[in-house]
Amino acid sequence: MMMMMVMMMGAKAAKRTNATTTICGGAGRKSKRGVFVFFIKGNRGARSTSTSSSSSPRSPNATPTTPNATKEEGGKKKPLKLLSWNVNGLRSTIANRPSFLADLENATNGFDVLALQETKLQESHAMKLKADAEEWTKNAQFEEVVFSCSKARKGYSGVALILANPRVKVLKTIEGFHEKCLDVVGFEKTEENVAAFELFNREGRLVTCALETAVVINAYVPNSGEGLKRLRERIEVWEPAMKAHVECVKKEMKNKPIVWLGDFNVAHEKNDLWGNWTQNESSAGFTPQERRAFSKQLEDLRLTDSFRYKHPTAKDTFTYWSYRAKSRERNRGWRIDYALVSEEHKEDIRDAFVVSTFTGSDHCPLGVEIDVLSREI
Repeated sequence: MMMMMVMMMGAKAAKRTNATTTICGGAGRKSKRGVFVFFIKGNRGARSTSTSSSSSPRSPNATPTTPNATKEEGGKKKPLKLLSWNVNGLRSTIANRPSFLADLENATNGFDVLALQETKLQESHAMKLKADAEEWTKNAQFEEVVFSCSKARKGYSGVALILANPRVKVLKTIEGFHEKCLDVVGFEKTEENVAAFELFNREGRLVTCALETAVVINAYVPNSGEGLKRLRERIEVWEPAMKAHVECVKKEMKNKPIVWLGDFNVAHEKNDLWGNWTQNESSAGFTPQERRAFSKQLEDLRLTDSFRYKHPTAKDTFTYWSYRAKSRERNRGWRIDYALVSEEHKEDIRDAFVVSTFTGSDHCPLGVEIDVLSREI
């Protein structure tokens, strides 16, 4: 694994003429899995502490009113705010919306952790983003970022985890599946299954960061594909592998709260899909097999869908719209992106929301605010 640390000193203000860049890490090494991970240390500018929070119920699509977490107000610590967004190509997102990070910070009133999926970066692209970090993080609070890039295919998959709060410390990073995952996973160790497992592990789909008070998992779940050509591997290999990964992480991290963010490529319930339910049961993302597998993960791993927990009857709230047939304009969407939280901490979920008006991808960002994660910070 290749590791790099880059420090960028400077303020959040628009003028950062005194910012400097110092390389603090060596060349490092690449992982045997072929996944590329490095850290960028960045701008530590202060955010606004203004707030307009209200005790009245909010729409699931409302802009979050609580500023970024871990700063005290009235003697109380605010919840940690975590966002997730499938950007459908990070380079194109930056090219089309150079201020996307600052824009997203403004749209959500600040955040502490941002999980990105489908970055489609190669190692060379990630290195270029490292070199240009001062530009694409301009005017945004930015502390560090972890990239995991696919080595299986170019311009494919990939995830990143951005930390925007200097008080949120990364203690450990796990690239891909936990090293003990294959030893304990519940699928039969046939040559075909092991090959599928290793391929998933080379696609840059998973990065896990242990923070001081929680474990954040960022995953881009494989799409079952056209003609459901990858459905078997997803159900019989990926799902049990993720179960084993989470269980290994829980054991190693002494049962810290889990927050699992990402694009899960499944609409769990009818309310998570705009319509055509019967027809879509044969389409990737709404098959009975995928929906049952998601239900089983929630049950077996004791995880809570934070959005559905806070908005149990919400309809017409989606996170993905096809580019075809003006689907977003007509709100013919799918809710396939989630923020899952350890069931024992579901009472600590202050808010869960979807930022449906934020554009730049065929997905929109979603978020969760959870009190328990800020108690020890």
